[in-house]
Amino acid sequence: MKTVRRMLSASVAAAIALSVTFSATPASASGGLHAVDLGTLTGTCCSQATAINDHGVVVGNSQVGTGENPPEHAFRWKDGVMIDLGTLGGTRSSAAAVNNNGWIVGGSTLSSGAMRPFLWRPGLGMIDLGSLGGESFATGVNDAGMVVGQYVLSGELRGFRWVNGVLSDLNTPDGTGFKASGVNKNGKISGTHVSQPATWKNGLTVLSGLVGDGTAINDSGDVSYDSAQYPASVGVWRANGTLLALTPPPNTVDAATTGINESRHTVGWRATAAGNYRGVYWSEFGTPNLLPGLVAGGQSMAWGVNRLGQTVGQANLTATGGEYHAVLWTN
Repeated sequence: MKTVRRMLSASVAAAIALSVTFSATPASASGGLHAVDLGTLTGTCCSQATAINDHGVVVGNSQVGTGENPPEHAFRWKDGVMIDLGTLGGTRSSAAAVNNNGWIVGGSTLSSGAMRPFLWRPGLGMIDLGSLGGESFATGVNDAGMVVGQYVLSGELRGFRWVNGVLSDLNTPDGTGFKASGVNKNGKISGTHVSQPATWKNGLTVLSGLVGDGTAINDSGDVSYDSAQYPASVGVWRANGTLLALTPPPNTVDAATTGINESRHTVGWRATAAGNYRGVYWSEFGTPNLLPGLVAGGQSMAWGVNRLGQTVGQANLTATGGEYHAVLWTN
């Protein structure tokens, strides 16, 4: 349960270690929300949902073997049916994002064990998007088919963009690089430059005065962020240049944002000093709601939210931790 987006960069560099109608948002109807268990590909532990599009297509990863460290495969879930997206010839894959055309991106190992970014399209399957060097992983895709992600160069993570078969580096004038986390319909990319949230479109824009990561972006250009400093701070850098601080739930010692929708509703998680993790749904005003688990007292994390407010993530099957499944939060 402690695999978090703030740690995703390290996980990528080392390779992967790791339709419901929604009529009201969690912020306004928190008492009616419940977590729907999406299951796993094989019926055993474990799975995690990472993103959902506006048509209710959910993507993520699920373990497909047994033993101490079984491999994971990327999955697509829709209307109760979960399918295995396979790999690029290796043993592992994981999906990170899905657009409204059903295009899915993420990372997969090759037969050599190297990690590469993939694009999966309905009816066409999975293709390798290539690499600019080292391990690579796709983190976002917009409806125009622009893919963004991260790759390792000389031991450092950098960002890339893929458009119509052409890979390009999201380099910066000082050579320090930009780590991409998502992309909106206009081709604006969210991410991190050194230790600051930033965006990229025809060049780099650093969101001044903040320390941490730009974790997601909506089509209006609002960017969610979280701080690597303690006590944790989370917020939204609005497209108009103003900052919205997200209120942490009581007893929070660490928190992260992982997704934002067009209503500026933001999702993520929080942790207490006792190590209890819970998914959080923040309203457009920054008000938090703790998302329910699959069982009373169970831990959870939220990883994505769509335009309708449908939220996906993972939750433990027992109050004492252990196995976890991909979940969809809805009312």
